[in-house]
Amino acid sequence: MRRLVETLLKRSFRAPLFEGTDSPQRGVGMAGMMDSIDRINSWVRTTLAAIVVGAAGWAGWFGYTNYTAGERAVRDLDDARAELVAKDEELATLSQDLQAKQATLVQRDRQIADQVERIQQQDDTITQQVAEIEQQQKEIDWLDTALRLMKVTHRVAHLRVLDQTTDEATGRKRTTVEFVEVSDGGQPLEEPRSFTLDGDVVFIDSWIVKFDDQYIEQADQDRSTSLVLFRRIFGEYQEPNEGFELDQRGTRPTAYARGGRESEFEKKIWGDFWQIANDSSRAKEMGIRAAHGNAISIKAMPDRTYRITLRASGDLSFQPEMMAPAGRN
Repeated sequence: MRRLVETLLKRSFRAPLFEGTDSPQRGVGMAGMMDSIDRINSWVRTTLAAIVVGAAGWAGWFGYTNYTAGERAVRDLDDARAELVAKDEELATLSQDLQAKQATLVQRDRQIADQVERIQQQDDTITQQVAEIEQQQKEIDWLDTALRLMKVTHRVAHLRVLDQTTDEATGRKRTTVEFVEVSDGGQPLEEPRSFTLDGDVVFIDSWIVKFDDQYIEQADQDRSTSLVLFRRIFGEYQEPNEGFELDQRGTRPTAYARGGRESEFEKKIWGDFWQIANDSSRAKEMGIRAAHGNAISIKAMPDRTYRITLRASGDLSFQPEMMAPAGRN
């Protein structure tokens, strides 16, 4: 400050301050100097006032800044804490949503696992049912085959009515028939034989051998069908022992002779028929279900032909052939 005042004084006064006190200009110089000093003082005061005001303002700002810095820091901290709390709440909400979604996924996974298990169980059930159906179908096929085999009918003989007359003395009819054993195709296996019987009801007495069903079902070579041996033929007014012999006892029936040499099994059956029929143990050993006599009959009509058939199960029956149209043989 001192240097500033000296500089101003030097610039204001070019002449010496004291060049003779008696000079007329001395009063003027003193007045100018005082004026300069006043100006300097004014400027200094103004400058000092500006400096003081500036310093006070800066000090106030600095003080205010320092005073409010704590509050701002507190507010900033509160804002940060509030933001952190909001973020925590948002994070908690997101975490809850995530847990809910995870729980939903777990539940869906369980549902999917349950569905997969049910599907697997259904597949196992279906597989088992398919296997059962296949087994049942096999059994059905087997039973169907067995039933069909049991129902297989073999044509074993033909009976043709050649003539039918009435005895005037007794009023009874006499019937002349032709009997011939045939193959399944209807071809004769022997020369036809003719018999005249008393009455129009014709009886055929036979022996029947029926095998266990299992042999028929299995199409056993010797026991796949029942066997029949025709014993005799007679009319309604004749005693059976008065009838005409058809197959000789102890021999294989003509219908079974076409296969060549008679087997030992067949020899045992026809040679010991009644012994087998009366010995259940022996019959069982041979697979025979039943062996017995059987007589079938039919009321013979003129010019008719009847086929005699044997079912594999052992049923022997008459069946009329279709009549040929008039004018044909």
